[in-house]
Amino acid sequence: MSSATLKSKTLGRIAMASKMPLQFVSLIMVVVMMMMMYGISEAQQQPLVKGLSWKYYESSCPKLESIVRKQLQKVFKKDVSLAAALLRVHFHDCFVQGCDGSVLLDGSASGPVDSEKTAPPNLSLRGFDVIEDLRRRVHKQCGARSVSCSDITAIAARDAVVLTGGPEYSVPLGRRDGVSFATREATLANLPSPFAPTDTLLSTLATRNFDATEVVALSGAHTIGVAHCPSFTQRLYPTQDATLDKTFANTLKGVCPNPNTDASTFMDIRSPNVFDNKYYVDLMNKQGLLTSDQDLYTNKKTRAIVTSFAVNQSLFFEKFVNVMVKMGQMEVLTGTQGEIRNNCSVRNSNDLLISSVVEDDTVESF
Repeated sequence: MSSATLKSKTLGRIAMASKMPLQFVSLIMVVVMMMMMYGISEAQQQPLVKGLSWKYYESSCPKLESIVRKQLQKVFKKDVSLAAALLRVHFHDCFVQGCDGSVLLDGSASGPVDSEKTAPPNLSLRGFDVIEDLRRRVHKQCGARSVSCSDITAIAARDAVVLTGGPEYSVPLGRRDGVSFATREATLANLPSPFAPTDTLLSTLATRNFDATEVVALSGAHTIGVAHCPSFTQRLYPTQDATLDKTFANTLKGVCPNPNTDASTFMDIRSPNVFDNKYYVDLMNKQGLLTSDQDLYTNKKTRAIVTSFAVNQSLFFEKFVNVMVKMGQMEVLTGTQGEIRNNCSVRNSNDLLISSVVEDDTVESF
């Protein structure tokens, strides 16, 4: 196919997706075409953190990934919403204190604690029981303390993507589990807010070594899953956000008749249970749910990246895989650091620090 034909077809696809006239679309095509030309190549393999390996359990637990995959196929057949839940657990774990399984830890049985799991952004997390069930199955096959909960969480997140239609990819393994959890304050400080504009997301995540393309690709995880009303009703009440499609806004008002309604709705209205690139098509049609979603298309720094993902699913998949592997290696514990838990919700010594109770405030995060 000639470059002229490719450009013509791409222009038409963008216009169809965004309902914009071709003249306007052409203004951003130079950037988009450059990204498509240089981004379609085979995904670059992320360098591995010392202590991690692509074949870490090849000898000690060779059936690890098949055990997880087969069980999650059954789990998602019964409740596909758990795919997004498990993907979200991995995100929330990695962005706070690194990918150490700390978000899985419960507080001490002796009293209330200010724990990572009970911090406001994590109160709506689900799937902890699924991860613990996977640990039991893996340890039954391979022995106690054979595979860390943090590794199982990373594999489960990958399978959540694959089993809902997303790209297959390898997960580097060898993480150890942390023996402490983050405080409420640390959790709030490290998890991007659903209310954050793009400039804030970019500057915040740049400190974690994520560039603009990676930020937009990570946001694509919102192609599956739901968000609760308090996470987006500030765009509806008291006045409607101008970047929100009117018909979509009216639909959301039906779900959330007031700002604090206890309800939720899909983050991708086109294919809510399929991991694909339709989330970016939503953004081009002013149908992004969260402020942190829609502003990716409003902001000039990221609009062309959103557009390129909307018209080229392969490009999105490539960038998403790269950034997931990168994110999955954030501040990992390896070697003799940490431990391998016998129960994902309790450290082996069961000696957690006690602090203060946190208020019950359910707000989604990035």
